[in-house]
Amino acid sequence: MREILETERLTLREITKADLPILYRIFGNAESMRFYPRAKSFEETEAWFEKLAFRSYEESGFGLWGVVEKASGELIGDCGVTLQPTPKGLEPEIGYHLRREWLGRGYAAEAAAACRDFGLGSLGFGRIVSIVSPENIPSLRVAARIHRRWEAYRTVTAAGAEVDRFLFISDRNAGEPVGSTPNAETRAAMAEADALLVMRRHEVES
Repeated sequence: MREILETERLTLREITKADLPILYRIFGNAESMRFYPRAKSFEETEAWFEKLAFRSYEESGFGLWGVVEKASGELIGDCGVTLQPTPKGLEPEIGYHLRREWLGRGYAAEAAAACRDFGLGSLGFGRIVSIVSPENIPSLRVAARIHRRWEAYRTVTAAGAEVDRFLFISDRNAGEPVGSTPNAETRAAMAEADALLVMRRHEVES
């Protein structure tokens, strides 16, 4: 398996078929998938990584990668870059999923920030994004920490439902002087407040 990048505590590497039973602990778990329509079967998990990892590696040169904690050598989840639809069309998007027992240690933000830098640097993207549901406050706070700006938009799901989403954005040539934006913790609090406003507005409209 090919290693892609590393951080202080993590190694991100290509996923193999042998990793799928471990990753299924995430995708087959209802609590881990609470911001998705439902938990996935093993076959659906395999199809997910066939598209967003194995096929993406071949067609795009990037995809979802396995996240390995260096200290233990254990596969704790996935994080990477895939092409996803946004209001501007298909864009490179950072996504991640960690096993529940590894949450709360800062690993999601550490892996996502590394993918941001790799996407804007080695992969040559001018812009990279994260798409988050306003209800998903933990992921929203991670995205606000690694991106400097965001915007809300509405889209329609595959099931035909109209939903709100937040688009977090990092630009390679943003031209922003140091100190021009709030620090990461303040951005996270601001994004959470924005999400609560969006959810309340949706409740009123409903």
